[in-house]
Amino acid sequence: MGIPLELFLSGLALGMGPCLFFCFPILIPFVAGTREGWSEGLKATLAFSLSRLSAYVLLGLLTGLTGEFLIEMIGQTEFSFYVWIIGSLFIMLLGVLILLGEGHGIAPCRFLARYTIEDGLKSLALLGFIVGITPCAPLLGVLTYITLSVENPLVGAYYALSFGLGASITTPLVLVGVVAGGAPTLIFKTPRIHQLFKRSCGLILIILGAKQILSQFIGGGQYW
Repeated sequence: MGIPLELFLSGLALGMGPCLFFCFPILIPFVAGTREGWSEGLKATLAFSLSRLSAYVLLGLLTGLTGEFLIEMIGQTEFSFYVWIIGSLFIMLLGVLILLGEGHGIAPCRFLARYTIEDGLKSLALLGFIVGITPCAPLLGVLTYITLSVENPLVGAYYALSFGLGASITTPLVLVGVVAGGAPTLIFKTPRIHQLFKRSCGLILIILGAKQILSQFIGGGQYW
């Protein structure tokens, strides 16, 4: 079995397990609260997943260039803490904007909504990249392997791509995103009930982001 295939299967196992359970509560409320239709759900989920994949490839490329320096940097508790806090605050912001909905008179929120909620692909791409660069044990293991086994940064990027294809693309998360985008419009026929459901999704994101921030101060250095 070749190294790229081994890395792909490792990523696939991760994507079917821990990654799925970490990304599920983040992605689904956003898609369900902002997208309408299965095709919009698919686009949003692919934007999130492809952005995660690009983060893996970039880390693989940089690891091939810098070696142990990058691994030591992203393995530090401070790096993980700040990336986690930034991602959690962004999740809370998205939740607030979804909860407010349309028609409110808060000008800064309307401005932010124009570039986040109304342009959900960019928001999910940014969120996917943040998730992708947040260190976890399997990712650090892959980067360590790249450092010890390759000298060409392009090979490092290729190995990280193999891992990322399994961890971020070939997972049930894409199918779940399709369902999250299409199901609400079929289930909630009344516009008022549909709007209430969307705002509930926003509240879920706020609670999730706050819980993740709290976990950094109480639980200490958890990963996505």
